[in-house]
Amino acid sequence: MTRARLPALGYVYVAFALPALVVGPGHRQLQSALLTGALFGYLWFLTSLRARLVRFDPDAFFAGAVVLGGAGYIALQVVAILGADVLVAAPAAACAATTIIGSSLAAWRARKIAKWFGQAGLAGGIAVLIVGIVEGAADWTLAGSSIFASSLGFMIWVLVTTTYLLRR
Repeated sequence: MTRARLPALGYVYVAFALPALVVGPGHRQLQSALLTGALFGYLWFLTSLRARLVRFDPDAFFAGAVVLGGAGYIALQVVAILGADVLVAAPAAACAATTIIGSSLAAWRARKIAKWFGQAGLAGGIAVLIVGIVEGAADWTLAGSSIFASSLGFMIWVLVTTTYLLRR
């Protein structure tokens, strides 16, 4: 796989993370195996995103925020899914929102994306944050005990971003 194709591993992340959310806490071994594959894809996706952002933002301010948010997100998300704990999923949403907003701002300010696309990214990041706050405050999940709406929102962003990075 070439460096230019590494963003495709964002699809791998979603393909493994989504079933890990859906199977629920009754299948911890399966969830762990799925999350292992998801984590592998996600880390390579995040690395390729960071490399692109450094080119957009030479002082790497936004790239740093994206990597910190992305690393915090995946760590908290693994704990939230394996523990079926919405109280951990809520802070994970803050990390996901940081990743979304940071990457959107970097690309928008560098004029690498259309204004409306940057605004959509900001709105999506804010929506993930608000949904995460609601999940934590209300002890709420979309369905079952481990399907977190904030995680689904982040996965949608990963799919859109992966597609965009591969088209460039």
